[in-house]
Amino acid sequence: MKLFYDKNDLPDAKRLRDKRFDWLIELNALEIQQSNPEDVGFLFGYECGDEHLDCQVGDRPNIHDRLEERRDLIGLDDVLRKLEQHDIQVPMPTTWVIGIDDETPGDLTFPLFVRTPKSSWKRGGQQAKVANLKELNDETQLLRRSFGWDTPIIARQWLDIAVAGQWMFGDVPQEIRTWVIDGDPAAWSFHYLDAVAEPSGFPPTRQDLRQLRAMAASITSPFQSRLIAADFVRDVRGEWCFIEAGPGAVAGTAHEEVFKYVARRLLGEMPAAPKSTVGGAF
Repeated sequence: MKLFYDKNDLPDAKRLRDKRFDWLIELNALEIQQSNPEDVGFLFGYECGDEHLDCQVGDRPNIHDRLEERRDLIGLDDVLRKLEQHDIQVPMPTTWVIGIDDETPGDLTFPLFVRTPKSSWKRGGQQAKVANLKELNDETQLLRRSFGWDTPIIARQWLDIAVAGQWMFGDVPQEIRTWVIDGDPAAWSFHYLDAVAEPSGFPPTRQDLRQLRAMAASITSPFQSRLIAADFVRDVRGEWCFIEAGPGAVAGTAHEEVFKYVARRLLGEMPAAPKSTVGGAF
């Protein structure tokens, strides 16, 4: 079992200040360009579309993620559809997916948080909060101009999220990213560590971690990817809600110890569990 990365991703990693590739190299990861057809491994990188992933691993049958493993995790609309098909019940805000030709749902309840399946503005504060149909239409037009005219719009019940701290864009949410390997929740990390080094509300309690572990296992159970990142936020009442899941291969983090722990677990090792107030093992 080996870890891989694409050398063509290194300029983007430098521009984005994404340290994952430095950490992978420290763990003796190899360039995917150096792989052999019989290699068994896992590829970290970026989400650049089906064709790109197929070029990377299509002729490497034992290197994951593969296209069929990742496909249902790329867009939040697909994730939500899969969870509904499998009747996965975890705390999450009511969410509507509005296609290009769909009429506005009659049961919308304002205010709403608005995003696309693959991206949100994620700038904290009141960004993307809409209070009525006019604001929803305005935000929809803005998102579609930015991300594509046929992009579905995801409207989510507004959550009053507990604040972890402040950064240049406003409030930083108390958000935790969980890392699930082969269906087993392995680790957690505060999601905005690059913005707030000492967040309020951390560390989570043992009860919090038990709940997050159970929710992460449930959320990821219908999917095939070996590594999945599932994100949860805490609201001002102290309740945790699921908000998003995606391929762990492309999930960012600023928590070096947690990332290396997860990567080594993928290798089949049992490393010492990371322990800090902002990340650790389950």
